[in-house]
Amino acid sequence: MKTWIFICMSIAMLLWFLSTLRRKPSQKKGCIDAIIPAYNEGPCLAQSLDNLLRNPYFCRVICVNDGSTDNTEAVMAEVKRKWGDRFVAVTQKNTGKGGALMNGLNYATCDQVFLSDADTYVPPDQDGMGYMLAEIERGADAVGGIPSTALKGAGLLPHIRATVKLPMIVMKRTLQQLLGGAPFIISGACGMFRTDVLRKFGFSDRTKVEDLDLTWTLVANGYRIRQANRCIVYPQECNSPREEWRRWRRWIVGYAVCMRLHKRLLFSRFGIFSIFPMLLVVIYGVGIYLTTWFNEFITTGPHGVVL
Repeated sequence: MKTWIFICMSIAMLLWFLSTLRRKPSQKKGCIDAIIPAYNEGPCLAQSLDNLLRNPYFCRVICVNDGSTDNTEAVMAEVKRKWGDRFVAVTQKNTGKGGALMNGLNYATCDQVFLSDADTYVPPDQDGMGYMLAEIERGADAVGGIPSTALKGAGLLPHIRATVKLPMIVMKRTLQQLLGGAPFIISGACGMFRTDVLRKFGFSDRTKVEDLDLTWTLVANGYRIRQANRCIVYPQECNSPREEWRRWRRWIVGYAVCMRLHKRLLFSRFGIFSIFPMLLVVIYGVGIYLTTWFNEFITTGPHGVVL
């Protein structure tokens, strides 16, 4: 019986996925504002902004300098001289990513906004934004893309991760949308929102995973969240195991906080098919972390343990 259920689910998911391949990207250009927070992103900022400004789907690119101490402000000034009114440069005291995005939202004039990171490569000559915009035109309130991995100049760890990350994200979020009604998260590296919806709810600083918190808030309030698997961007990844552990630890803590904040979602359709399966991943991560901590404690004693 279980085998037949699995086969039927697999066939249904395959048919649904194939049906999405027939969808065409929107041809409505120049109707999206991009908002990019930047904190000490001087080395990569100019190229990232140039790629966004070359994308015909964007009306304007709004970059918020979140209290950087490097040459970020100078880079933004140079981009402003090159692109004129299509580029909006905003400087503020450091508030964190969520605060920078909400400040940038004050300058948005389009009906849709695209949010990404300063170190993320968004292909300027592909139709990824068109596929996301098409979902908005079909009634979605927010759309997530696929964050892959930027491999240029990357170390061994990102190359290992890249071999599994892209297909796993596509499969997971496709299944989550099909069964749970919405993908688990709209990644902070690749998300498009109706401007009025984002202004209504915005980002909160109550967790360290503001993109996850916002996604679940929208689901809890009945908004329609969709996934655009044909929009792929390429953020930079952690290059060392230490950085990877810090990232995992932040997500584990943030995930636990979100589960507490959104407890009424846990036994909904979204909770059963989108939240709880990811809980297994978190439990696995906690297990690995505790094992590493215990081994370090045995080897070096309490003073050698880094929490």
